[in-house]
Amino acid sequence: MKSLLGATLICLSALTHAAPPACDARWQRDVQARLGGDGHGPDQGSVEWQRVVEHQLGLRDLPARGTPAWCVRVQQALDEARRAPSCRTRQARGSVEALVCERAGLALLDARVAQAFAAAKRQAVNEHPPLLAAEQHGWQRERHDCWKAGPDAEARAACVRESSARRLLELQARYRLVPVSATARWRCDDGSEVAVSFFNATEPPSLIAERGDQTSLMTQQPGASGSRYQGRNESYWEHQGEARVVWGWQAPEQRCTAAAR
Repeated sequence: MKSLLGATLICLSALTHAAPPACDARWQRDVQARLGGDGHGPDQGSVEWQRVVEHQLGLRDLPARGTPAWCVRVQQALDEARRAPSCRTRQARGSVEALVCERAGLALLDARVAQAFAAAKRQAVNEHPPLLAAEQHGWQRERHDCWKAGPDAEARAACVRESSARRLLELQARYRLVPVSATARWRCDDGSEVAVSFFNATEPPSLIAERGDQTSLMTQQPGASGSRYQGRNESYWEHQGEARVVWGWQAPEQRCTAAAR
């Protein structure tokens, strides 16, 4: 069995061009240290602990838990986190950037936002007016305000995680960085038409609704019958072959039926 495990690790090392992790208790302690937090949680190395590691790093479709391949994929994510924008220069202690760099899950999310922003810039090269850069600066200021989110690091980390995840979703959907899963067009009681593009690959699933020259980004709401999505001042609910749409603050709900394509 040991020789088989050793052969597996050598093969994985050749594929990743780096020495594979030992997957032992010391490596697990290092992983936990990179994830940060208060140290309370499932027993280190347990299946539940591995599930928490995956969740905090935002990893999906991994090899089977407890295998050398799982450890290799986690180590790759930790290495990627070290290259996050917030970790490229020494940050002032007590800043949001320092908090991001201290926690691998936040740093990895930071790197994903940066990658999505770079891809969005290529999509928006002819955008008029150039809104993308202004939106990104606005998001960075919002994330910086997470330092005011609470008296402890956990509250601030939760704020940073939520803000960064929302920004990643916005970039993915608005600039079509993930595939469109489906489309629909509806004619509503007030005579307006609403065109909808769905993005099931975002987390959570989302949609872009277009009504005239206005657009709204909405995210899927859990626990509702049918498909219910909520935006800033808009909502969309598709159920039993029709849609209910609210467009604007305190606007009346419109009943909509499928429009001819």
